[in-house]
Amino acid sequence: MVKTALVIWDWNGTLLDDTRQCYEIENAMRTRRGMPPFSGMEEYRWLFRFPVIEFYKDMGYTFETESYEAISEEFVRLYTEIVYDCPLQPGSRETLETLRSRGIPQALLSATSQARLEQQVRRFGLDHYFEAVLGQKDDLAHGKAERGRRYLESSGVDPAQVLFVGDTDHDYAVASAMGCRVALLSVGHQPSAVLERCGVPVIDSLAELPALV
Repeated sequence: MVKTALVIWDWNGTLLDDTRQCYEIENAMRTRRGMPPFSGMEEYRWLFRFPVIEFYKDMGYTFETESYEAISEEFVRLYTEIVYDCPLQPGSRETLETLRSRGIPQALLSATSQARLEQQVRRFGLDHYFEAVLGQKDDLAHGKAERGRRYLESSGVDPAQVLFVGDTDHDYAVASAMGCRVALLSVGHQPSAVLERCGVPVIDSLAELPALV
């Protein structure tokens, strides 16, 4: 096994268990627009994808009467109201502590805007685990690969010695673009059947992660 010099974590769905809350917000937004709600969380998880604008198109948004930016702002406003009601994924703190006890540096990379990400991580009491908290310049969730590449270049860490932990096939794409190994958590925003198409380790619990490091 390649020695792991750094673990990079995704936030939403990976460390923060916010899938149900996001599903409920999307249903509420659809209902207000006269669109049919999801039949259940599994339908949401099968449909969810990046870039998020394509996910909204798949849900039936046409952006003819309102912009993607306006819809995103509404989602962020509603999400901000409930984010601190979300639990962490089971085993989050224990896994972060295990990696820290092994002397493995950790960073956080998210599609969330920088200021919101820093505030959320601090409020959940996890900021002391990360050498870097890397968010985006806005809340439009366009992607995060470039942010991650810049961080690795500045840190001098060999990407081949980095393990990226996420919960979507987008995280796999981001990790691949960065040159990193990747492990995907099956209890976040996408189901196992989608993640397994990536051909990388898929874990059902964060307790399984230390064995991959």
